[in-house]
Amino acid sequence: MRKTLPTVAFILALWLSAVAGVHFVGLAHANPFMYYEVVSPPADASPLVISVSSPKNNTIYNVNSINLTFDLNTSNTSIHYLLAAHFEADWMQENVTVYKQSIYSPEFPNFWKYNERFCNLSDGEHSIVIYARGGGGYAEGLTYNFFDMTTISVIDFTIDTTPPSISSLSVENKTYSTSDVPLNITVNEPVSQASYSLNGQENVTVSGNTTITDLPNGNYSVVVYATDLAGHVGASETIAFTVSKPDLTIEALLSTTTMDLAIIAATASIVLCVGLPVYFKKRKH
Repeated sequence: MRKTLPTVAFILALWLSAVAGVHFVGLAHANPFMYYEVVSPPADASPLVISVSSPKNNTIYNVNSINLTFDLNTSNTSIHYLLAAHFEADWMQENVTVYKQSIYSPEFPNFWKYNERFCNLSDGEHSIVIYARGGGGYAEGLTYNFFDMTTISVIDFTIDTTPPSISSLSVENKTYSTSDVPLNITVNEPVSQASYSLNGQENVTVSGNTTITDLPNGNYSVVVYATDLAGHVGASETIAFTVSKPDLTIEALLSTTTMDLAIIAATASIVLCVGLPVYFKKRKH
């Protein structure tokens, strides 16, 4: 629809702003003899920019409070002014409107900054979605075309305030008859590092399941530590165990001696059977 009368054009622009969401305050300063239309954004039009400084996307936080801080900027874009902005968060029931341009306001801001702190967030994954709409326009002959564009920014992050839990260990409170004891670890979340301490000694870092080797007979205690991706350190319970390798008994020595004698005897028999005929043959000649 086109109108040529200035008053009608201005009233129409305000009406269109209410219906289409585009606000044309300040049209009185424009050429009153131009036509005004609401159009789709040009193919090469660039929307306003949402810059989120907190929370960072795909980040793990080891506290349950975060600041939501972001800027809305129309500089160096096809957008001339900010129209409206709101955000939604998974822990909130309703959207939060942070800016809404009034059709009676004489100013069109091209920059807007927002900051709010949220506390007592639950552990787990969270998301915030920010929506911002800006308006722009361009002259085409005697027609001035108005359009609006919406920018959406999604921020995903994780709250982790709980140390990892080491749910099971392969080491048991018992006596082992071997000097090699397997150490298998089960943790309830991804970890950046795992280690163990034997008899209170310095931690030994491991990359996964391992085996504690070459243990002499004696009593031992082991504690396993795990560090999660948020930096929290969890510790297992202390497991006590004993290594008692069997000593060689007299029966074992006798058995070994008898076996060795049998081998020696068999070897001697072979030597005698082969060597003596050759010896006597040489003597005969």
